[in-house]
Amino acid sequence: MVKKNITNKELNIIRDQIDTVDLAILKSLSKRAQLVIKAGSSKKNIGDNSFYKPEREAQIIKNLLSLNKSELKAQNIKAIYREIISACFSLEKEINIFYLGPKGTYSEIAVIDHFGSSTKKVSCSDINQIFESIKEENSFGVVPVENSSEGSVNQTLDCLQANDLSICGEMELSINHSLIGKKINLDKVDKVYGHEQAIAQCRNWLGTNLSKAKLISVESSGIALEKAKSTSNSLAIAHSSSSKDYKLSTLKSNIEDQKNNTTRFLVIGKSDAKQSGDDKTSVLISLKNQPGALSKVLKTFESSKINLTHIQSRPDKANKWQYSFFLDFEGHRNDTKVKKLIANLSLVTLSLKLLGSYPKAF
Repeated sequence: MVKKNITNKELNIIRDQIDTVDLAILKSLSKRAQLVIKAGSSKKNIGDNSFYKPEREAQIIKNLLSLNKSELKAQNIKAIYREIISACFSLEKEINIFYLGPKGTYSEIAVIDHFGSSTKKVSCSDINQIFESIKEENSFGVVPVENSSEGSVNQTLDCLQANDLSICGEMELSINHSLIGKKINLDKVDKVYGHEQAIAQCRNWLGTNLSKAKLISVESSGIALEKAKSTSNSLAIAHSSSSKDYKLSTLKSNIEDQKNNTTRFLVIGKSDAKQSGDDKTSVLISLKNQPGALSKVLKTFESSKINLTHIQSRPDKANKWQYSFFLDFEGHRNDTKVKKLIANLSLVTLSLKLLGSYPKAF
């Protein structure tokens, strides 16, 4: 009995200490909120009307991650401070974030992962609608641009080519697909709905385990969930966290063929990101249809000693049989080396469109 009383006493002491720490955290959050409001007023006085500062957010979180000596993992620190930053800048202005809907898509998960839950999320029916919806400085879109196993998202590339919005951020989201629907034996399933990339990313698993089911491509995982809910003997491919929103069950988790499956998303808007210290730049170029044209571009990168991280070609919508190239490379447009690189690229290309500079995903 004595030993039990001592244990309870120790536990109560620890709980009192936790309460004291929580109170200190609450006071610090209140102080941070007051400072954010004060900073917002200062920005207005100098004519700065942009509230989302991707370079500033990246610097804050990266600095905290480097200083973290606690038992909390880096991903926990990142998630906590995303929410703190999100809650604080919502005090300044409500920011609209457009994403590929409906509710329950990986795009919505990416929005929450990058912007936190205090922003206003606006669902769009397709990627083109996201680009068309961004009308003001403090509205942004989140669009998928490439997957580690299935490659580029062509609709996003085409919209970047056709519109004058800037890329001001990027994020990488681990993609874990689940089979979601009403509770049913898998041998009775005759239809599986999913986004075309989701189906492709699970094709081997589906072929082995649901070989008799018809695979039906839809515009998003959200629509797949709606189909699974309204259609008998049907399942959807989506993230397991979406099952509750649609009152469905997760029947099988992690059905993706590649276990390191990752999708890269871009943040697009009307404002440019300033230098964060660890940035990337994206450009769109067109070339003469002649031998060695692309080789000159690659040699320009080699001589500049700047790392070209991604290159993707797409048909030029204005010129038959001509191709444009999307290039991602390290550095910010305001870096001296990058300025020189862009000037040299202009000499060996027909046209060059700067799509944006932004903090690297981390």
